[in-house]
Amino acid sequence: MNSRYLALLITALLPLSTQAAIETWTGPDGRPIQAEFIRRSGDYISFQKPSGASYLLPYSKLSEADRARVDAITGRTASPSAPGSTSTKPMDDSAEPAATTKPGKVISPLIGKLVYLKGSALVPVPQTPLTGVRFVAFYYSAHWCPPCRAFTPQLVTAYKTIKAANPEFELIFVSSDQDEDSMKNYMSESSMPWPTVRFGQKDTVRSLQRPGHERGIPNLVFMTADGKELATSYNSSGTYTGPGAVLAAIQKHFKK
Repeated sequence: MNSRYLALLITALLPLSTQAAIETWTGPDGRPIQAEFIRRSGDYISFQKPSGASYLLPYSKLSEADRARVDAITGRTASPSAPGSTSTKPMDDSAEPAATTKPGKVISPLIGKLVYLKGSALVPVPQTPLTGVRFVAFYYSAHWCPPCRAFTPQLVTAYKTIKAANPEFELIFVSSDQDEDSMKNYMSESSMPWPTVRFGQKDTVRSLQRPGHERGIPNLVFMTADGKELATSYNSSGTYTGPGAVLAAIQKHFKK
């Protein structure tokens, strides 16, 4: 029996749940997503799109039908905190879910330095969701900047739509405010749904530093998680063109 035939035979005998398959899942926004189930790590599910892009999605964000499919594949049930859970085998929610991929070189230096606004408090962003980020936009902005405050609501609306359909995308706010309270007020007033770099720590992360001619705000920078720039608010000659064109580039990218 040659090795090729043996490999085909082994594949055929594997349980269906272990064989790769592109299936239709329901995204957090209710729209269908074509993806392959990869694995479950804690309360996060790893998927891969036909394009090869991988991302993590919280188990609790899946539809009830999709949670049942994941349970059937993995032989596990939901954490008691998950919506619709009927688990008789509670999982340890105190442990950080295991990472399934290595964060990109732009994301890695930010691990432990990102927070998000929960109520009136800034709370740490867990590492696990960041490992699934393949594309990131940095938003350099401040409450004291009128053009920033004018653009932010548009960005919030667009982000919610893009993020819901593309969990592998993340936007990170890089504040130029004078103090943490001003930053928090800006985040609260604008209902920013994305994480931000801890106040006073942006200067400690080299990947956040911009060239001298790109110090103006609002500045939106779109890149891969490995640091390849895809769009910025300045053109190649250094002229400021604004964040609107970058947002359009992000929307176009995820419509492919």
